[in-house]
Amino acid sequence: MKQTKKDIIIQEILLWKDNQMLPPHYCDYLLALYTQGTEFTEAGRRARLKRIHMSTALLALLLLPVAVCILYFTELSFLLQTVILTSFVGSLLLLAIYFSRQKVLAPMLFLGAAVLLLLLSLELNTRIFHDHPYTLYGLLAVNCLLWIFTGVKLKLFYFSISGGLGLIVLLFFWLQY
Repeated sequence: MKQTKKDIIIQEILLWKDNQMLPPHYCDYLLALYTQGTEFTEAGRRARLKRIHMSTALLALLLLPVAVCILYFTELSFLLQTVILTSFVGSLLLLAIYFSRQKVLAPMLFLGAAVLLLLLSLELNTRIFHDHPYTLYGLLAVNCLLWIFTGVKLKLFYFSISGGLGLIVLLFFWLQY
């Protein structure tokens, strides 16, 4: 059998094992059969997955300072800054969706995307609306509503709390203005 076919079959068996479509001992038997008992080890697979998760977390962690540097310390055009920040938010959301089964990594990616979206909203208010307070309140309210929606939909309690508290603080300052 060709190596590419074996690799595809091995990946399918691993998928079955991860999703518990077959009992683990059946999957182990099939893996031993297709790898001739030499190539596949569970510890090696876990180490590889851990490296992938750590590199993804590091990438996500680095996107926030890079975004701040792009916003405040470069002379890039506003359109280019907006495109770059939007791509950062999109990539963090895609990574969060991809790693949605992980209990730690996905919420951190959603949190990073939320902070970047907040920075993008503030920059839009500064550049397009010339720091008009009502548009600032509107953009912040949209961000808070997105946080509440995300918290309810994904069962992330801190998103719901942050969005609710943000709306309360926003209402307080709007009444003071």
